Amino acid sequence: MKQAVSGAILAGGESRRFGQDKARAVLGGQELIARVLATLQKICEEVFIITNPVRRFGHLDVTVVSDLIKGAGSLGGLLTALVHARYERSFVVGCDMPLLNARLIRQMCEQPGDFDVVVPVWRGELQPLHAIYSKRCVPWIEKRLLQRDLKIVDFFPRVSILRIEEDLWKDLDPDGLSFMNINTQAELRQAQLRWDRLELERHEQAVPEVVS
Repeated sequence: MKQAVSGAILAGGESRRFGQDKARAVLGGQELIARVLATLQKICEEVFIITNPVRRFGHLDVTVVSDLIKGAGSLGGLLTALVHARYERSFVVGCDMPLLNARLIRQMCEQPGDFDVVVPVWRGELQPLHAIYSKRCVPWIEKRLLQRDLKIVDFFPRVSILRIEEDLWKDLDPDGLSFMNINTQAELRQAQLRWDRLELERHEQAVPEVVS
């Protein structure tokens, strides 16, 4: 039987390199955070945003949660996600990844086995901000936070991991757009070019060929 999965969007970063609140930057006429939210709402039984201050996203129809530990980066956001989540497993993603692939996320959610972490591999690297985590990870995350070791993957050796290698998902997202994150204005422009290309391809596929 399919397990329910919570969806958590981490949006606590300060956007220093971007120069403004990147979560609210616009891609294809829609805020980045709204794009991520819309994708997760198709898949997850509950979705919430983790940020500070919570009023940043009062314009969105979604639960917004404050970080349990301020200044602890993405690892602190992950802890907040797992503690707050209604369900045992949570898909956790960054707010600056607007080109998510719903089919790939569903594939991850449907993987057999009772793993603590389900994480895809892209270009040989794990993608911890596009991954599913069990609440069993909480004590290991807490230990890392106490040691001020804030790199997410550093607790992975303590838990059971299912790596989703590229050959298992590449047909769903050949260019790895799911893992494109926006840290600078230049990266936003690049993402816009990708988005425009995707929209053109969708339009061409939707228009029936005229036979003379």
